[in-house]
Amino acid sequence: MQSVTLARRSEASCHDCDLPAHGECPAVAHVPVAPRRHRSTRPLAINNSLVHGICNCNCRLCAVNKASYSGPQEYQPLEVTQALIRRVIEAAQQGLRIRYIGNAGDGEPTLHPDFIGRMRLFGDMIRTWDDRQVPAPEVAVITNGGRLHRPGILEAIADNGLTLIISFPSIDPEAYGHAMMGDGARGEALLKQVLPAITAAMTAAAKGSLRRLQFHISPPERDLIRATFDRTVEYLSSTAARVGLDHLELIMFPATANRSGLIRNVHTGVDFYRDLFRRHNRRLHHGVRVDMKLSFQRFFPKMREFRDLLRHYAYPCVWNGQFFFTADGTSICCNDQAVRMPLGNLRDTDLSQLLAIKEDFLPAVTCKGCDQAPQRMQGGRLLALFRFLAGRKLRRSLREQGRTEP
Repeated sequence: MQSVTLARRSEASCHDCDLPAHGECPAVAHVPVAPRRHRSTRPLAINNSLVHGICNCNCRLCAVNKASYSGPQEYQPLEVTQALIRRVIEAAQQGLRIRYIGNAGDGEPTLHPDFIGRMRLFGDMIRTWDDRQVPAPEVAVITNGGRLHRPGILEAIADNGLTLIISFPSIDPEAYGHAMMGDGARGEALLKQVLPAITAAMTAAAKGSLRRLQFHISPPERDLIRATFDRTVEYLSSTAARVGLDHLELIMFPATANRSGLIRNVHTGVDFYRDLFRRHNRRLHHGVRVDMKLSFQRFFPKMREFRDLLRHYAYPCVWNGQFFFTADGTSICCNDQAVRMPLGNLRDTDLSQLLAIKEDFLPAVTCKGCDQAPQRMQGGRLLALFRFLAGRKLRRSLREQGRTEP
């Protein structure tokens, strides 16, 4: 197997791994470049970091804007966005389906200085898609909503047939401020910007000019979400009813991560919010149907897709089971916000080989600091089964490589 040498990144000390402060991160210096096609057959998702390390919020569960963060801070260049779209089209021609592209990543996408132009590029891809065997991917923008009121932002999403996803943890001002800024006192001012944007987005969806509208009940600060969820649903459903929108899509996040050690995660295990689902899912509120889903169902909508992960990945980690591209096109794990563990780059490698790299990947130092590694996940029988099967596969993969531990 060939390998390509990549420069190491200087990195401040992580909270939950043993990297030296301001030392050289030894996570990955040699990334395998597999001279083969991928084995996995399931459709994949791409998280595209249109803006990386730059955000107008300071969410407590995100490393961006924290003292521990020393990763990239950049806007995606035009050539990288163009390369991403080209790679997605090439992948479809090769039989590899990308079913979802989320423009989110580790920053606020609407801060991009050419946001409107980039959305037009994705719209052009959808409009000109001519592969009859592989459907065009759903393309989404995930935003905190703080800039949706700016001229042209909402229109760029609607006019190009994209999905709008607004991160909205709570209607309670103090809870919202804590989740989005780490400061409850700032919640009221933030909501004064976001709530009119939500109304405008719902109005566009009701009129049919916005393809799809969803709400991430996120950042997943469980205590805050649970304490205020009924009121949040009440607000969203009553607003939807007022503008003529007949349904809401709410996405719940059962697991949180410490961003591979960059922040301290106070949440342990997994919360599937079963009681909240019983109270609200598929029920009418103010005549508006509320549909709730768990976040992983977007990436693994069928159980057999977990079997594909367990079968074809040497290290079957759900966080590394999809594509995540930084602003410069580097392929990383979803939790690797500081980009300590690069896994190739889409500018010079097609998606099939980038997927093969992920399939062959084995844990490195960055994984050691991650509290959501598969062997550490907790929360019920299904997760226990997945943890057992993933651990067994990892041990076998390590033995094949002559290693004894991650």
